[in-house]
Amino acid sequence: MPEHTHVVVVNDNPDFLEAMADLLHDHRYAATVVDGDRDNAIDLVRAAEPDALIIDLRLGRDELHGWDVLKDIRSDPDLRELPTVICSGDVAALDSVGEAVATMRRVATIKKPFSIDEMIATLEHVLERAPA
Repeated sequence: MPEHTHVVVVNDNPDFLEAMADLLHDHRYAATVVDGDRDNAIDLVRAAEPDALIIDLRLGRDELHGWDVLKDIRSDPDLRELPTVICSGDVAALDSVGEAVATMRRVATIKKPFSIDEMIATLEHVLERAPA
């Protein structure tokens, strides 16, 4: 049951973070939001001890900063297979990491804007559960 699933959302947009926290709570997930532009974002994710991660690919920078954060998080032996949803409105950027994502276990991508149903189904997929 999702009630015991803790999802960390990393994004640089406060409105997106608030909306995702509400969406996850509405679907009975525990949620922690992290400003991805903070220098200690990776430490905050680790400290939250997440069961899943939703992360923006860019995090407000020109380069794929979210991708770098994700690689750093997944280099931690305790978080190596952290179920992850990578989101972005930049289709070309999502495509550019497609091959690497295909080699990662329990990682999926989703294009913004997405529907609530799309996000929950994608999250459930990486959590390896049947959609609710």
